[in-house]
Formats: sequence, structure tokens, C-alpha cells
Amino acid sequence: MLDFAKVRAFFFDPPADDPAGICSREEIYARYERERLERCLLRGGDPEAEGLGPHGSLIGGADKPLTLFHGFPELRAKLRPLPLSWFDNPRGHTRIIPPAGLEEAHAFFASLSGAYLAGMPNRPSGRLLRRYFRSAELTGQPWSQVWHVFACIHSFDLHRLLPRSAVSLYEIARVLHITDTRRADVVSWINQFGHRPIRSEEAGE
Repeated sequence: MLDFAKVRAFFFDPPADDPAGICSREEIYARYERERLERCLLRGGDPEAEGLGPHGSLIGGADKPLTLFHGFPELRAKLRPLPLSWFDNPRGHTRIIPPAGLEEAHAFFASLSGAYLAGMPNRPSGRLLRRYFRSAELTGQPWSQVWHVFACIHSFDLHRLLPRSAVSLYEIARVLHITDTRRADVVSWINQFGHRPIRSEEAGE
């Protein structure tokens, strides 16, 4: 259940920006509503007429017009992946090889290319798309293609990335950072696997 009191509190008093922070569902809803309000003001709209922010029920309370979303905030809000250091550990660098080996991984990436890059010129093969996902640097068309996969990927395929791709958590997190992917459900998915790095003074205890 969504805690509406927390959503309202986060809307009016958002937490300080923390690159290592993991947003709660309430923070995501508050952030998305602030983004909607800001976009309305930037285009010269009328927040009161559109029932945004304090003018809608989500933030303003039950006596205000019903807040309407045209998509789930979990999908539309912009979040940031945890720092790469949170994935720089033995578990994060482990690649799960699917039962049929790398050929199965290449077939999985071929299905991603076909599903999310159809119609694009020079659409990559599964082997090439997997190479992009494992790359420490991406520019130009490869950058655009990987970004587009993350922008469109369905949860079914997102949750198969680890067991089917033979790509590590660290590599996935790295390519999310490289492509500046901020899609909330993708970021929330990778962040659940992050572990706060052990500080040197803690390691010596």
C-alpha cells in the first residue's frame, strides 16, 4: 500500500540528493508528481486546471480533484543507478552462463534486438549487442541502441537479463551509467542487487 502521508511529505520536503540512496515507492510518486508540475509550469500550463501537485488529491488531499496518471510513476519517474562501487564485488562480477552456453546468451540478445530495435538501421546481431552491453565505452549508434533497449524493455525481458545474458551485474550497472538510463523500473531493478562497499576502516576491524 502507498503511504499517502509520506508521498505528501516527500513532495513538499524532498530528501537531499544522495547518489547512494535507494528511493522508496513514496519518494518515486512524490518525485514524479513534482516533475509533472514542473513540466506544466515550463510549458505555460495551469497546474490548478490540470489537478497537479497541491491541486490534485494525491498531494492536496481528498477534497481536491482526483490525481490521474497516464502511466505508472514506477515506469515514468527518473531515478539514478547506485554508484558502480556498489556492484564492484565478487558477486557483481560473476556471470551466470545459461544452460546452452554463450550461444543461448547470443540468442537472448538477438531476441532483444528484434523486439526493441526493429526498424533501426544496422540493427546489431545478438553477439554484437551482448558485446555492447559488456563494453566499458559506448558512443554513437551503439550507445543509442543500448539506450533504446533499456528505454523500451519489458519487465519479462529485464528479469531475464541475469540468467540468460552471461553479462554480470557490474557490466549491466556500468552500461546503465554509460547510457545515462534513468527509467525508474530499470534502475530500481538493478539497485536491488547493490551492496554498500566496505570502507577500509571497517575492513580492518
